[in-house]
Amino acid sequence: MACMKIKSLIGSSFVLVVALSAAKLHAQGFIGYIQNTINPEDMVVVNKTHWVIASTDKTPSKKKPGYLYLINSLSGKAELVNAKIAPIPTAGDPSCKPIVMSDLAMSGLAMRNETDGANQLIAVNRGKRMSVEFFNVDLSGSKPALTWSGCVVMPAKAFPNAVVPIGQDGLAMTISFETDNTQLIEQLEKKENTGYLLEWTKRKGFTRVPNSELPLNNGLKISPDGKFYYIAGWGGETLLRLPTASGSGKPLLVNIGVKPDNLSWSSTGKLIVAGQIQSAAKIFSCVASDKDICPVPFKIIEVDPTNLTTLRVLVDGVKMDTYAAATTGLEVDNEMWVSSFRNNKIARYRLK
Repeated sequence: MACMKIKSLIGSSFVLVVALSAAKLHAQGFIGYIQNTINPEDMVVVNKTHWVIASTDKTPSKKKPGYLYLINSLSGKAELVNAKIAPIPTAGDPSCKPIVMSDLAMSGLAMRNETDGANQLIAVNRGKRMSVEFFNVDLSGSKPALTWSGCVVMPAKAFPNAVVPIGQDGLAMTISFETDNTQLIEQLEKKENTGYLLEWTKRKGFTRVPNSELPLNNGLKISPDGKFYYIAGWGGETLLRLPTASGSGKPLLVNIGVKPDNLSWSSTGKLIVAGQIQSAAKIFSCVASDKDICPVPFKIIEVDPTNLTTLRVLVDGVKMDTYAAATTGLEVDNEMWVSSFRNNKIARYRLK
């Protein structure tokens, strides 16, 4: 590994580590697809169940609700979620107003398991409002039932991407860029910072996290002990390990050679990173189109959370033999599920 300090990015206390491309390919067998899932952007496993929830964004010029899929991992069947709407919000900002499900366009997802055993789905919405939406998840029936329970509306111009719960009722969310940025593509091609990390609590409201600026902040995870954020710097092809208020040490920035999108945790405590391999201009061009599938090469890699070293390649989608434009790699039982920002299915691979 080669180390260097970079003062121009965030400050002299920042350390950049360039990971050498020596990761071994961890060959996997392609199993098949979860069909009828349009633009499955992010995925989460409902705690201690065989159910997976996937977010689904809208395709320009095509009339399709952009909200959530519920997937039975045993049968492989997916269905659109028809969540109930609570008339009075009980989570997030008390001033939040209920929303019609068809007005949603969902992105990053996270689960909060409450101390009383209740489950809460937290979902980034970029539809008629830029917000984080909360859903109670009832597991008493034959399948999870969702009820919208509140939201937090983003500050003006903020374009949210991923979210994690912090504390009893707080949130942290990546802001990829501000919506009045007219130089976004040019900045990303130059690997200039466009985004940052926000925290929100009922008591303090929004707080911008220092040293969190990156070229298009994307995926986000927090360590199980709450001491470190892991932030995907999509435009710079980097991962950032940033101490939280309860953590310590210097920020660590590592070049991983792909444009990292969503992050997830493996069953062994490693980071799973889905990354695209193409220029920002080409990817954004496809995002803005009405294509059913974007031909974007990708890799799903496993990363050591302590030093952000790439340990192995879990799925190699450079040749796009089975899938393209991956956004999330999620461990589901003994499989690796891979979703995409522009596709009509979820790919399944056998973990070895």
